[in-house]
Amino acid sequence: MERKFYINSTSGYTAMLGQYKAMHEQLGCSRFLPNHDINRGIVYDIKPEYGKGTIQMYSLLDNVMLLIYDFVFSEDIITIFDLAADYFEIEYCIDGCMYIEEEKAGDTCFGSNNLSVSLSQDMKGTIKRCAGQKYQGVSFTANKHALSSYFGSAGMGVWHDTIEKLGDQLRSEYYLGLNTPPEIANIFLQIFNCRLPVKSRTLFYESKIMEVFSLIVSDEVVKRERCEIIPLSPYELRKIKEIPQMLLELPFERPNLLTLAEKLVINPKKLTKGFKLVYGDTIFSYHRKFSLQRASAMLLDTEKSINEISYEVGYSSPSNFCAAFKRQYSITPLKYRESSLLRNAESVYS
Repeated sequence: MERKFYINSTSGYTAMLGQYKAMHEQLGCSRFLPNHDINRGIVYDIKPEYGKGTIQMYSLLDNVMLLIYDFVFSEDIITIFDLAADYFEIEYCIDGCMYIEEEKAGDTCFGSNNLSVSLSQDMKGTIKRCAGQKYQGVSFTANKHALSSYFGSAGMGVWHDTIEKLGDQLRSEYYLGLNTPPEIANIFLQIFNCRLPVKSRTLFYESKIMEVFSLIVSDEVVKRERCEIIPLSPYELRKIKEIPQMLLELPFERPNLLTLAEKLVINPKKLTKGFKLVYGDTIFSYHRKFSLQRASAMLLDTEKSINEISYEVGYSSPSNFCAAFKRQYSITPLKYRESSLLRNAESVYS
């Protein structure tokens, strides 16, 4: 079975927000957050006939809509969209996947640690969330012309001079989902796991959106500057972008640089310099940070033991995992999990 919904922004942004609200009201039962402005935050508990989980919806500065997803549907949910050029959205997938088909950009399985940035042009297509497929993610949506507040004194020109000037192929890649640098992914995890009192939560979310914009822009600027020094062919760039997922799938068979270069058919020196060009870090330092980021999410979102998590992210020794985690986050995995549970309990009564 499947259920279809239609999202259309051609009649205006406000009308589109109404369509989102109607969609969420059909899928879930609404409840307002305690001590919270009912016009600012609402939670939809997915109705049993559709699955389980929640969709949190917040209205932020300049009518930006923040959505926090954590659900599993019991039937296919298909969203058919027809969006005007002034529609703007950024979405990050923490876990699970969904399927995106867009007439101009193409199609993809949008999955864990993927970041999508809207094309800033008319878009038509579908999003399919499959029955039984978990999805956790964060998105924020806005009318593009109302975003200037989130760029501070730099103004939106900094976005137009970087992301908006990318070629069609790169813009499509940004839309269909890029692997996300750890520092950007960590911001979305902070939003997803936020346990601040509800009255201050929207301010926190707004500040984090500004951080996301600044890091996306900065990342693109740094890439351009480095490309002038270390030019990469399209083949080399494509192969380098395969490395994070390749290492993730082989946690206990991590190849050395020479083996990796042979597999990808790239000169070893070009491989190491090119990876740092694209990701701003060495291959194995990036992999370590990304693995610990996955571990932090599992500590919060699963009941797996610390030993199980350490093994899953590539540490055969739990003590080595705990030491690495503490170096990265200045707290042990156990205290990280306990502090989150405490914040969660406190938020229920806030």
